[in-house]
Amino acid sequence: MSRGAGRLHPRPVTKAELIGTVAFLLALAGVFVAIAVLSYNLVRGDEAEPQSDLPPLALVGPEQTVYDQTEDRCAPNDIPDASARAFRDADDQVHLIASHYVTRAMVGPSLDEVRHDCRRLLVSDFDGDPANFNDREWLVAPYTTDGRTVHALVHNEYQGFKHPGQCQSDEPLKCWYNTITLASSTDGGRTFSHAPPPRHLIAAVPYRFRPDAGRAYGLFQPSNIARRDDDGHYYALIHAEAYGLQRSGTCVIRTPRLDDPGAWRAWDGSGFNVKFIDPYRIQGASGHVCAPVSDPEIAGMTHSLTYSTYLDKYVLISPSLARLRGARGLTWGFYYSTSDDLIDWAPRKLIREVELMQSYECGDPNPVGYPSLIDPESPSRNFETIGQRPWLYFTRFHYEDCRNVLNRDLVRVRVRFSK
Repeated sequence: MSRGAGRLHPRPVTKAELIGTVAFLLALAGVFVAIAVLSYNLVRGDEAEPQSDLPPLALVGPEQTVYDQTEDRCAPNDIPDASARAFRDADDQVHLIASHYVTRAMVGPSLDEVRHDCRRLLVSDFDGDPANFNDREWLVAPYTTDGRTVHALVHNEYQGFKHPGQCQSDEPLKCWYNTITLASSTDGGRTFSHAPPPRHLIAAVPYRFRPDAGRAYGLFQPSNIARRDDDGHYYALIHAEAYGLQRSGTCVIRTPRLDDPGAWRAWDGSGFNVKFIDPYRIQGASGHVCAPVSDPEIAGMTHSLTYSTYLDKYVLISPSLARLRGARGLTWGFYYSTSDDLIDWAPRKLIREVELMQSYECGDPNPVGYPSLIDPESPSRNFETIGQRPWLYFTRFHYEDCRNVLNRDLVRVRVRFSK
């Protein structure tokens, strides 16, 4: 993809992209050597169904840069590191968040007019005790009913390799344990906090952190939260990595109330009967693992979940790969799938072939990742619905000397659905 048509808000110039089975390492400057960051959704695609036609979804118009790291950053690691989310507060101000483990937002009267705010919404606690589920925290799925109280799903990474004595091998992917927690705001999303650990835990696999386990495991990367009017529950998708009784793929979770982290339940293959447990306080895995849905069709996709009022279906967007008719090998790109009930999903279809972190080779265009759909015309305070022409937001990674560096932009381009 080419650089877009410019910025969404005028500002003087001061100076001059994902999927797979594991995470990647982001090289940091200064005292940081490396940090493991889930960007790739751990999606499998080698068993994808062949596609018979092109999807009725097209990119239209030029790209626009929403956030330029070289100009807008408030700190060296102020980067878009998760799929973009948005909500409107009680004062009709839009908050656009593409979280890192120090969360900031872009705020303005509309999605076209958001400006980056250096105020820190949530700062990770870097807790070295895995039993507290309180290490590095990505605020990835905010939701508000009144614009004043905002509850958010948090992607929590316990990075054992960052804590003395917790990773003898010193290999990040062997010492990575992931959970989902709850953070809340009572001031319209200006600041977030959570209950004393581990009372903020929403979802974990029923196994404790094991140093040098050989792979990253746990529950990762929640989608947007979407409310269903037919039952009054709030739903989200999360990615599970295989470990013990837990199978890999996309799990569906729901709750009748967002303020209670213990109220979430997961799909078990026949109903929402799975109650997550704290493995440090309750023993036993049976009955406490979620059942992935539509594995051949979506293979772990979770990045962006919205309801299309144009298609009358849920729409899921993620980086993935599939075997396309007429193509040699597998095609990497941004894909989408649709569903009537969040359980049964259609085979994923290609939106656009793109360079991803996992396909990048030296000399390739800068890769992209973290896609999401947001429609400025959505009547939802949380932008959980889309019409025919939403925006596709994504992160572009900038490489220097064929190395991933701390330079990322948040970009958007208009897409158009067609029946």
